[in-house]
Amino acid sequence: MNTALPRSYKTLMALVLVGGPLVWLLLTTDGQRRTDLVLLPLFGRPVVDFSFTDMNSGLREEDIRARLPDVELQCFDAPTPFGDRVCNARIGAFGRLPAEALSFFFSAGDLRAAKLAYRQDVHEELMASVVRQLGEGDTNQPKDQSGESQVVTWPVADGILLVNAGDLAPREEAALLWLSGVAVAERIEASRAGGQGATD
Repeated sequence: MNTALPRSYKTLMALVLVGGPLVWLLLTTDGQRRTDLVLLPLFGRPVVDFSFTDMNSGLREEDIRARLPDVELQCFDAPTPFGDRVCNARIGAFGRLPAEALSFFFSAGDLRAAKLAYRQDVHEELMASVVRQLGEGDTNQPKDQSGESQVVTWPVADGILLVNAGDLAPREEAALLWLSGVAVAERIEASRAGGQGATD
């Protein structure tokens, strides 16, 4: 009895064994994400792994650089709602999630806020990760017929984390924002001052 496998069968199995993983890596969302995690650092976009919950308003630019030695921060003076200096960096991933950029905002040299911009396709996974770490956050309700997204907030040791809840609109930025306690207090004070000015 001839038990040799037909050549066509061997060829088909070879194609499946070689082509199957390639198809998964190139054509599926999970495969593309894993490919990005491997390739992006090779193009100068590093993987960043640190916790936003450890941020505090006592950190300065040199402290951030020490925490992120592999990240090329581009810093410049510019007025923002959070201060007078900004440091930006393109990144490839935040932990195991594909990401786009990190931004740090300083006022008189002290850290006031930080933002992680990530890919929309990992929004649900990022939300789930934050919920696992910090529990269910507080969700504000959008104003009637305003079309504003709901924002989920979590208190942390110094300040709060904020992220848009639910499905993101196609052009809506996927971002996680940390505000220091000082920045939150300043925004509350500015809001009160604005409200008093409107009633004067």
